Amino acid sequence: MPGQLRTIPLAIAAAGLTVDGREIEEQDINDIVETYNPKKYGARINIDHYADWSGWKAEALSSVKLTGGMLGDVIEVSTGTNEDGVQVLKAVLAPNASFVQLNQADQHVYFSIEIDRNFMGTGKTYLTGLAVTDYPASTYTSRAKFNKGADNTDVSFLRADLGLHSQSEKPAKKPFFRNLFSKDDEPMPLTKEDKAEIGNAVAEALTPAFTQLTSSIKEFGKNNEQEAQGQQDEGQGSDATNLELTEQLTQLNKKFDEQEEKFNALQNKFTELSSTEAAGTTEADDEHTGDDGKYSNLL
Repeated sequence: MPGQLRTIPLAIAAAGLTVDGREIEEQDINDIVETYNPKKYGARINIDHYADWSGWKAEALSSVKLTGGMLGDVIEVSTGTNEDGVQVLKAVLAPNASFVQLNQADQHVYFSIEIDRNFMGTGKTYLTGLAVTDYPASTYTSRAKFNKGADNTDVSFLRADLGLHSQSEKPAKKPFFRNLFSKDDEPMPLTKEDKAEIGNAVAEALTPAFTQLTSSIKEFGKNNEQEAQGQQDEGQGSDATNLELTEQLTQLNKKFDEQEEKFNALQNKFTELSSTEAAGTTEADDEHTGDDGKYSNLL
């Protein structure tokens, strides 16, 4: 099953000559758009056309150890004309964690298509796979550049300056406290809603305990007063005993006042946090154009 991430349509090939002299015809692109069906035959993303050896390739030649060999899937394809009037083949990709990890190392950032010009004897061109390469095989291909978002380190919360988004457009938000105590997550910035949720939760949790403490202190003080009064009425009390009970009651009242003051300060603090606007996010890094070098000899 493809992951939950989706990119915007990215240019993976363009009509015309490739850099090594091969040709991608407009009819090839039209056929691919017409015939591609991931439910019938899905094109997987690999490294430099190494397919099952992609993991080895990444570790041996790029010093990046991946959790798996394949990098994701091609979900859908489309075509259009770019600003130079050249027809391009675009694809929506579902990258996995390995693809993002490799891209974070600035390795294999361009695309090279794998096609069959007589797929299953139909006489039509079909997209059978997609490789990521260090150099573009075709002109006018997009450069993949993923940036880790501020929301979470989990893959499902990664963003790309090329328009990476979740399949549901806006991923369902996990309960805040589940995010807060997840051992795999990095600290997250608090949104206004999160702060309000914390304040309400803490207030709800502390209020019963504080009420019980208040009642206990008042009841204890009341009992001491009654006991002292009874001893005085019956002639059993002494000045020393009454003085001791009075001092105990005074200390309890003092502690009660201190706890009440701390509780009120805590409530005020959470009220202040709840009304504070969440910090904004930063702009994605500008993508660069890459380096000149030896080009892939595949489409």
